[in-house]
Amino acid sequence: MFTKRIFIFLAALLLALMPLGYESFNLNGSSVVFAANESYQTTANLNLRTGAGTTYKVIMVIPKGKQVTLISKHGIWFKVSYSGKTGYVSSTYLKQLTSTSAAKTNPQTVKYATTDNLNMRTGAGTTYKVVTVIPKGKQVTLLSKHGTWYKVTYSGKTGFVSSAYLKQVTSTTTPKENPQTVKYATTDNLNLRTGAGTTYKVITIIPKGKEVTLISKHGTWYKVNYAGKTGYVNSQYLKLLTSDNPKLTVKNGITYVDGIIVVNKRYALPSTYNPGESKEARAAFNKMLTDAKKKNITFQVISGFRSYEYQKNLYNRYVKTYGEAEASRFSAKAGHSEHQTGLTFDIGGPNQAHWLTESFDKTAEGKWLAANAHRFGFIMRYPKGKESVTGYMYEPWHFRYVGVERATKIFNSGKTMEEYYGFLGQ
Repeated sequence: MFTKRIFIFLAALLLALMPLGYESFNLNGSSVVFAANESYQTTANLNLRTGAGTTYKVIMVIPKGKQVTLISKHGIWFKVSYSGKTGYVSSTYLKQLTSTSAAKTNPQTVKYATTDNLNMRTGAGTTYKVVTVIPKGKQVTLLSKHGTWYKVTYSGKTGFVSSAYLKQVTSTTTPKENPQTVKYATTDNLNLRTGAGTTYKVITIIPKGKEVTLISKHGTWYKVNYAGKTGYVNSQYLKLLTSDNPKLTVKNGITYVDGIIVVNKRYALPSTYNPGESKEARAAFNKMLTDAKKKNITFQVISGFRSYEYQKNLYNRYVKTYGEAEASRFSAKAGHSEHQTGLTFDIGGPNQAHWLTESFDKTAEGKWLAANAHRFGFIMRYPKGKESVTGYMYEPWHFRYVGVERATKIFNSGKTMEEYYGFLGQ
């Protein structure tokens, strides 16, 4: 008891000697940080929970862009107050609004280029989970500095990177690009704005299918010239028309390469495209299943064709639950889902515990599919370690039908569809 009193006295004394507004001590081995005046803004719809972890009950969902006040820190979980309620949120989806943020910095102008392949993590340290690997030479936008770790945005994702592998880009023009030769076509009616963001004024609406000329890149926003006007557009609605992509063709609003439909974060299907499940793909699946059963391996289709409207509702539900940044790693926006082609199947085995999880690759059926699906015309569309290319996390259950000849060539190359045919994924 005497020892405990001395500990409490020393802790109180330590707190009294620390600067006002920021105190930290270790109580029974649990690190807790208190900050009286630190405010944060949510970067996505964010669950406020009763405890520091995803297993705790959700009190409410804090909308994207709202301000919360920090009470204490518990690893990557922050205890905060919002709208009269107190609870815990994941700090991954918060950006600091106090003096530790990049004060007086315009995030549209402070750019860095990676000097090596660089891990983007959920927190400022090597112990945090990797969100994605940013390839060498890619440009990121600074949000805030945290010692030697920088919080940045890249290709629609937000996370932390080590500043040791960054060099500041002094010119906003993308190196080695000739603005006279880099052309894009709009994939939808597209707002041309006065700045790189949706809060800027619209100059004009560029019709779908029109050609624009690139001037410079600003993260996911491109500065372009169109019909004598210069402004900024969201690159999500552009497709490259230069010699980097000579094989892509467009017919009735659908993009093709080598005779097969291209669908990813950059290339979309029209909302009216509603072919239903492909009979050819289903026949190939049945043939594949019959062959697998000879090895005592069985599996089934968990999810096949999805309409534009179905995908829209599904994606919106995921965004509401996980926030846009996380939901976009495993779910596509309406029009951008391969399931709308009718050529894609999510496959699962007898044990539902492994459905739609990475652990599927450890099952007998997962291993068999990875090694044999190409023989029946299917490719694993989102392989491991290729999120920076495809835009989606590793999905060992997601298979796309492209025909036996194409699937075999892609499989033997060890590349994704984007890499094999040379078009952009995001």
